[in-house]
Amino acid sequence: MPRELHQSQYTDAAIASIEMVCGDGFMSPGGEQCVARIVEGLAVSGKKVLEVGCGLGGVLVALVRNHHAGSVHGMDLETSVLERAKKRVLAAGLEKTIRLQQVMPGPFPVDDDSFDFVVCKEMLCHIEDKKTFYAELVRVIKPGGWLIGSDWLISNEAPGTPAYESWRTRLKDAGLIFHFASFDETVADFGNAGLKNVQVSDNFDWINGIHDEHHERVHGSAKQALLDALGNDGYEALVVRTQNRIEAVTKGILLHCNFRAQK
Repeated sequence: MPRELHQSQYTDAAIASIEMVCGDGFMSPGGEQCVARIVEGLAVSGKKVLEVGCGLGGVLVALVRNHHAGSVHGMDLETSVLERAKKRVLAAGLEKTIRLQQVMPGPFPVDDDSFDFVVCKEMLCHIEDKKTFYAELVRVIKPGGWLIGSDWLISNEAPGTPAYESWRTRLKDAGLIFHFASFDETVADFGNAGLKNVQVSDNFDWINGIHDEHHERVHGSAKQALLDALGNDGYEALVVRTQNRIEAVTKGILLHCNFRAQK
């Protein structure tokens, strides 16, 4: 994977608005509840964990505080989110357990077979060259260890449908670039990367409940704060993007899924 300069997709206002909708420390749906679902039934306590794309640090803190991970290493490309993550880790008093590192696109600065668990929460959809990226994830997992997380996938029928294309257009208009894979592609890609015991599950009922919470925040409790952060035009664009995403999920075109697979 060639190294290249990375251009941030997220302004300070965008980061603040996403956190208002998704919850403190999170830039993707579900917050600590989603983290609990990702690790459910797995022996994370005392283990060494890497989060790739750690964002604002909410997952890192939850892994240690709620699930007793022994040590957590968070990596991200974005300076702005890592600065916020550092403040969150310090405020939680977990700086001896959680390490943060800014990286560039390319091979991870991590030794082979280093981690019991590698976590990716709503970040695989940002990766274009998934084959190379998955090989790198597998490289750093210990034999018998797990790749775990959640992400946005699409149905095989999604490309070309009005609901999906409308949402994609709104994302592009906001300067957000995604590379969505289908459910079937993801299962196959994990297997081709050398992972076994691959499980990918559709969170349809759960994500619709989360969307109800997001709708209330956008239109109710967080509306004024969002207006202050984004201005009228930015707020209206957020409203439309949120509506488009909910419509795509409701129609089964956009899927929110949990995944786990073992090395």
